[in-house]
Amino acid sequence: MEKKRMTVTAVGDFAPSREITKCKPEVDKIWEYLRQSDLTIANLEIPLTKAVAHADKAATIKADPSIAVSFPESGIDVVTIANNHALDYGAEGLLETINVMKEIHIPTVGGGINLEEAASPVFIEKEGVRFAVFGFASTLPTGYAAGPDRPGTAPIRAHSSFFLDNMTLDEQPGISPWVETRVNEQDLAYACSRVAEAKKQADIVIVNIHWGIPHGWCAAFQGPLADYQTPLAHGLIDAGADVILGGHPHVVHPVERYKEGLVAYNLGNFLFHAFGEGEVLDTPVAYPPYQFESVMRGIALEAVILELVVEDKKLAEARFLPIQLNNQGDPVFMDETAAVTVLERLNQLSKPFNVKVEIEAGVGQLKL
Repeated sequence: MEKKRMTVTAVGDFAPSREITKCKPEVDKIWEYLRQSDLTIANLEIPLTKAVAHADKAATIKADPSIAVSFPESGIDVVTIANNHALDYGAEGLLETINVMKEIHIPTVGGGINLEEAASPVFIEKEGVRFAVFGFASTLPTGYAAGPDRPGTAPIRAHSSFFLDNMTLDEQPGISPWVETRVNEQDLAYACSRVAEAKKQADIVIVNIHWGIPHGWCAAFQGPLADYQTPLAHGLIDAGADVILGGHPHVVHPVERYKEGLVAYNLGNFLFHAFGEGEVLDTPVAYPPYQFESVMRGIALEAVILELVVEDKKLAEARFLPIQLNNQGDPVFMDETAAVTVLERLNQLSKPFNVKVEIEAGVGQLKL
């Protein structure tokens, strides 16, 4: 009997500030590709709101809700809103975003009126395969985490410790501290309980998580992953997750195969209109003066689309298609030479996890 095949496609951080379809032909090729997938998932990195009062943080972003009219043509089927911009315009902005997406029939995960709602999955059935999709965030500005009676994003917090010894500090004034991070066990246990519950009702469980450290903000000797990320991913897979999709650091990060699960630590920037030429990202003076340019230029303009092949209700293959942001911040497919460079970097990053993606015609392939 021939195996039934289908595809699930995941893209990285998606932050539009204008309508996204019917633009340049090379951009429309992206949407044509996504529409062919049975299920496409994205991280909506920007609130869609008319709210005015914004959070007191280094960078706040929003887009007019009217641009959502173009989303259905993109092929995107579900979005996570669990990220560090979801409440840039407060609970009002978060809840308006959820309602805007409901109006265009694209479900959201990872945010809600309370913790119960924010940590609930959406169940989607395609071709007889039932999927559960979650959204969680470890990148949590003050007040962004949902609570029992508080709107927000579904949290899996991480704690940081900083180490300096006097001998080294005296010899090397100005040295960066060594940073150790650990996942909040209570948050992880709660998330795992929700994943385990969903696995009883779904064939494949996909968890989107906003985590890690932005490119250029992490000490080079400690990058690219924070300590807490791998134990967190493993915990979710042990609980029943099949795929972990990471976002936030703005560059491509490693891929790991853990037991029967797949961890894509970060897919990169899929679409970021604020990074286009002539755009201005509102970044009030902050201390320390981190360089936002590091997440807007160079390899931060490169990303991968992850295509998962599902056979007989199980993951069979992962394919990685490199893309880049054009000078308007829209995604376009790379030529083969550039694509190979990105995939070779992905392989180099994934070496510690003993993962090697096979590269053919500018596309990465990994048997699962």
